[in-house]
Amino acid sequence: MDQDRQLARIIYHKWMSNMKFTLDLEEYSYKDKGRNDPRYRFFKKQLMANTYEALRLLFEELEDIGILCETEYDEDVKEGYKPGESGGSGYINSSRFNAWIKRELAAGNK
Repeated sequence: MDQDRQLARIIYHKWMSNMKFTLDLEEYSYKDKGRNDPRYRFFKKQLMANTYEALRLLFEELEDIGILCETEYDEDVKEGYKPGESGGSGYINSSRFNAWIKRELAAGNK
């Protein structure tokens, strides 16, 4: 399936972009010390831990209902963006979900 239609990749990249944007905003709020400020470091640690854990849980839930499956290679959301179908998420579409996408595309649905 086309990388642009890999659900975990889409979710993962959106969440990572949002986390980066949030961290950039928070860093800016500490004008004097920026990312060296202990408050920023604490915020970053908490945000990253929460984001990674929430992503893992979401992907596991989507796997449980048959939409996603784990990749064959060892990959974790904490490792960042990667080339390939999963994009670094550790998950790809299940064959069942891919079949549904193909049916929708064949029916003329985007």
